[in-house]
Amino acid sequence: MLKLKYHLLLVAIIPFIAIHLSFVLSVQNEYLTLCNPYIDGCYSISRVVRQPSSIIFFKILMLVSAFSLFFLWPRLFKSNDNKILILIGRIGSLFLIAYIGALGEEGFLYELMRRFGVFIFYIFTLISQWVYTFNVDLRKRRFINKNFLINIIVYMQILAFLVAIPFFLFIKNYSYIENIIEWWITLLITLWFFINFIYYKKND
Repeated sequence: MLKLKYHLLLVAIIPFIAIHLSFVLSVQNEYLTLCNPYIDGCYSISRVVRQPSSIIFFKILMLVSAFSLFFLWPRLFKSNDNKILILIGRIGSLFLIAYIGALGEEGFLYELMRRFGVFIFYIFTLISQWVYTFNVDLRKRRFINKNFLINIIVYMQILAFLVAIPFFLFIKNYSYIENIIEWWITLLITLWFFINFIYYKKND
């Protein structure tokens, strides 16, 4: 079995590669023009990755990532007392799979799966990360006692999530801001796994 340290790295690095390389491919093949989505909000992640040059590549990598994430949560929340937390994390992973499956397809059902699949993935994954970060008993068994960076990431996640709520629920015609928030939340989720990979100390 893959060591937990490298399981964390896998879940961190695959989505980062899948999204950013898809963007590069879409630009190189002239489906999109070059810009900085983190600042300009020029494209949503879905638009970047559903271009003909990148969609198959993206789906394969992200399915590997989603299934890896599904099996990661029981290894982090390793206790009979944490079954509900494992379930929350795994539900997020399943909705990510639903989003990947719907990407590039047409019809109302697929549109619903795209919109709410990724939204529920964000919520449930963020909740799992926040609970794990602030539960000292869970972290101290496996991780170096340096929480500054991981706490900064979590506070940034919370801020981005709070900013996103009114745009998702009430404010319309500001899609570029929604795109910026989406790119940053996704990056912060992957950074959480990467920093935990760096801080991991057990040799399991």
